[in-house]
Amino acid sequence: MSMILGLVLAALILAFFEVLLPGGVLGVLAALCVCVATWFGFDAYGVLGALAVFFGSLSTIVILVIMEFKLMAKTSFGQKFLLQAAVDGHTREAVADETVIGREGLTITRLNPSGKVAIDGKSYEACSQDGYIECDQAIRIVAQDNFKLIIKKL
Repeated sequence: MSMILGLVLAALILAFFEVLLPGGVLGVLAALCVCVATWFGFDAYGVLGALAVFFGSLSTIVILVIMEFKLMAKTSFGQKFLLQAAVDGHTREAVADETVIGREGLTITRLNPSGKVAIDGKSYEACSQDGYIECDQAIRIVAQDNFKLIIKKL
């Protein structure tokens, strides 16, 4: 009986730390502890003992994880882990139309060979045909490929 309780306690501790340090290894070890405890429960008490150990362990772990998320959200430690605001930004830059081909602009970042360029006050993702281009260099747009401009150094 003490071996079963020890394995269930180890599974609870591992599941607790799996929430804090996600990665899956501790969760797998917790599941392994529950399986071994279930096997010992079956060996000592039969099918009903195994079912009691398995479902008792599983429900206790679920309650622990739910309580951990509920209580951790209220602490300063937990607020560092949980998202506090909705993300409403986007990452796509303004998509250029065909009229930008042939225009000139400046590099905003170093192109190695990809980076950002400014054309008519707007920022675009660009890829250089000439390879490496430093920041603040004059460029010309020679083509467009989906969301990237193909540029050439002047």
